[in-house]
Amino acid sequence: MTDDELVGRTGLVERARTRLETSGSVLLYGPTGIGKSALARALVADRTRAGWRVLSAAPSQSEAGLPYVTLLDLLSNQLELAWQVLPDHLRQPLEVALLKASAPDTVRDELAVRLAVLHVLRRLAASGPVLLVVDDIQWVDPSSLEVLTFCARRLTDGVHMLATEQVADGDLPVMAEACPEPVLQLEVPPLAEPDVLALLRNRLSSPLPVRTARRIHTASGGSPFMALELGRAVLRHPQGVSPNDPLPVSSRLKTLLGDRLADLGPATHELLLHASASPRPTTAQLAQSLGRPIEAELAEAEGLGLIDVSSDRLRFSHPLLREFVYAEATSAARRQAHARLAAVVEEPVEKATHRALATQEADADLAAALEDAAATAGARGALGAAATLWRLAAERTPAAEPDDRARRLTRAADDAAAAGHLVESAEMARQAVQCATRPDVKVPALLLLVDAAWPEREQRIELLAEAFEAAAGDDRLEAQVRIVRSHSAYFDRRLDDAREDARVAEQLARRCGDTEALVDALSAAHPVEIAVGGGQASDRLLGQAGELALGLPLTKTVVHARQMAAMRELFRGNTAAAIEGIGPLVEEVRDGGAVRWLAGILISATAIYERSGHGAEALAAGHECLQLMQDLGDEPEVGLVIAARAEWAGGTATTARELAEAALEAVRVIGNDEWTGPALASVGLVGVLTGDPQRAVEAFDAIADSGEAAMPYDPAVIPWHADYAEALVACGRLDDAAALLADIRERAETLDREVVRVGLARSEALLIAKRGDPAAALDLLEKTLAGVGDRVYPLDLARCELTRGRVARQARRRSVARSAFLDAIEQFEAYGAPAWREVAETELARLDVPSRSRQPSELTDNELQIVAMVRDGSTNREIAAALYLSVKAVESQLTRLYRRFGVANRTQLLRTVDRGGTDLAQR
Repeated sequence: MTDDELVGRTGLVERARTRLETSGSVLLYGPTGIGKSALARALVADRTRAGWRVLSAAPSQSEAGLPYVTLLDLLSNQLELAWQVLPDHLRQPLEVALLKASAPDTVRDELAVRLAVLHVLRRLAASGPVLLVVDDIQWVDPSSLEVLTFCARRLTDGVHMLATEQVADGDLPVMAEACPEPVLQLEVPPLAEPDVLALLRNRLSSPLPVRTARRIHTASGGSPFMALELGRAVLRHPQGVSPNDPLPVSSRLKTLLGDRLADLGPATHELLLHASASPRPTTAQLAQSLGRPIEAELAEAEGLGLIDVSSDRLRFSHPLLREFVYAEATSAARRQAHARLAAVVEEPVEKATHRALATQEADADLAAALEDAAATAGARGALGAAATLWRLAAERTPAAEPDDRARRLTRAADDAAAAGHLVESAEMARQAVQCATRPDVKVPALLLLVDAAWPEREQRIELLAEAFEAAAGDDRLEAQVRIVRSHSAYFDRRLDDAREDARVAEQLARRCGDTEALVDALSAAHPVEIAVGGGQASDRLLGQAGELALGLPLTKTVVHARQMAAMRELFRGNTAAAIEGIGPLVEEVRDGGAVRWLAGILISATAIYERSGHGAEALAAGHECLQLMQDLGDEPEVGLVIAARAEWAGGTATTARELAEAALEAVRVIGNDEWTGPALASVGLVGVLTGDPQRAVEAFDAIADSGEAAMPYDPAVIPWHADYAEALVACGRLDDAAALLADIRERAETLDREVVRVGLARSEALLIAKRGDPAAALDLLEKTLAGVGDRVYPLDLARCELTRGRVARQARRRSVARSAFLDAIEQFEAYGAPAWREVAETELARLDVPSRSRQPSELTDNELQIVAMVRDGSTNREIAAALYLSVKAVESQLTRLYRRFGVANRTQLLRTVDRGGTDLAQR
């Protein structure tokens, strides 16, 4: 694994690199498989690129008794040099120690060997840094260890060591004495769940279902080695792994774990099996299920380090032990354990699960009990558990009840999809379609399959046709199918078909009194109305859907309607109402466990926070959205688009650019036409932010060349047109900018999108100034800012102030420009927009750069203030706070002053200014 393949180790690599670059050594320690060697390889690659000489050894337990074998490995590529630089009295003992010569009649001179190695290392260090690398230093043979320890105490700068040491979980390393001081001892911790999921995505040949990947994280305890071994074993498993199946354990892991269980007595093994079958085992529960005292078995298992017992709770010392014990038991033994646990457990969901796993026989009463448990789990927000229980209920449903089985499978598929388990959802929906006989059971299953097959147009159309045929004669079912058909037609840009299906679906929903279907139909009609230019009609549709949804329980339809109602307020410029709508919805869905819904809602939350001037919240929402979509494997490219936009508003320009370019590449590779326009818009917006109008115009032109299919007609849905116009002006395409502004103004008026007016005015002012009338441009900006009402995006106001400063500078109104830049800096700071604040600070600094005609001793007003505060003893931070600058901007201005006057510090600057006769008080 190379350094760029490491996951979740950036901080560790940086700390280790910093230590090695300064002085001393790094000792990485942790249990087997935690990733010490991978970290070491990354650091070796980094130091090799830096030109260091690397001497490496990887001792093993089997070689630990061979004298000087580690020393031989370390010096194997330097022996020629050693023979050249060592005097005879040191060379001969080293040759003997390394078996390069024999001396049967002499006693080996141990001190000479140590001095020889020390001499070689010092000579090597004279020509550049040397890095000694010892992977698994605990297996170094005693003779080599004594030499390394001797040298470590005597080496100075130039020789560094990077070592890894295997220790038991929770123990400390003991080999630091063999490393040249100072030694940085770094524990390599387990990987967090997102990092394990990323590792499995990056390193396995095929993607795993998210639920399986999360089980692997838990079972591996965050160990990269164990996680990859489990992941590969799952991929090799012929039938796949269901949520109730034990994880298959690879042969290498069996060897690692089997030795720990080999000496267990049968009674203790049975105890561990019962513990592995229970999600929350207690000693009292286990004693009841086994029907005997268990103190002796507990003591044996604890003594072997297999379990920990605290406050009656039992847990395995490593999560993988639990999976291994359960996987290695026979299916009959597992069923017996579940049957005994079911008899003593009181909690209804756990009891029903044990009952189901205790038998493979169909049982109508058991299926009904499992259905009740599934509903309970879903109400608690545990949708993944609910999906598992619905599936178990279906599997225990008698063959004579196919529609009950199909209904339960459909509920399982629905909950699994909401929880983000998309592969399982599609599989269960497919099974439901196959066994359903009634339309009211078959149609919902078919629609879930449509959702799973959405990117595959032909399959989607075929499934919709089957669903429409099955729904014939049932208003409620036909309404549901027409709603999905409307979405499908809109996705394919068949707007007339989409509009007709939404219209008929609304009529059918009203006729049969299905409020949820009515909400869904109104929501489906909204994007179509926008696309055909009916902005006010689309607003009314969203308003009606949102009002109806407020009184309904959370479902996918209700969540979408409430989400779009919040976006409606955003499009109208009512940012406070938008936040009021989206904030509670995010928390409700998060509490309900619907991870897939949450990922979709965070798209809207990011946009709402961004445009409402809450940069930090936008940044958090955007990155959570990206993480969820990557974990789900469901349109991760969309997550990149959202995170790029979040960084543009509340993060750094560098990260925004990286994410935007990655998003564009991803949507193109995957062929996600729906999100290609938004990805291009992100690239363009970042281009304007970073002062790269040419790249911005390239991206925006690509959207324009694709026509209206690339982006929503409504300019408030994704506000990019003002930046497009700004980039066109910067590139000299003034007529194109004027035509664009006229077109978007007309759209905004038609759709009642007053909220985009400030952005358009900003771009028009730049156009007017570029055409030679900066005074008129400044007048337009000041009138715009003076006439701003409540329906405005705060970030647009700050950007308008920034533009006012630029135009004022062009009009030679320095005091106006200074005031505008300071106002922009203050607003960007308040809105949590650091990248934009940096742009404004740069513009302010440019305002204070002296012209070529100015004498070096003359100071601008801003420089005079800085020098005066330096004279008063103010720190850079105090100067920055007083002048509304960042500390970095103050440091930059002081650096320019030092350079201009040829001085090195504050004292010399003040002395030079005074000698030049500059009277600060009078100025």
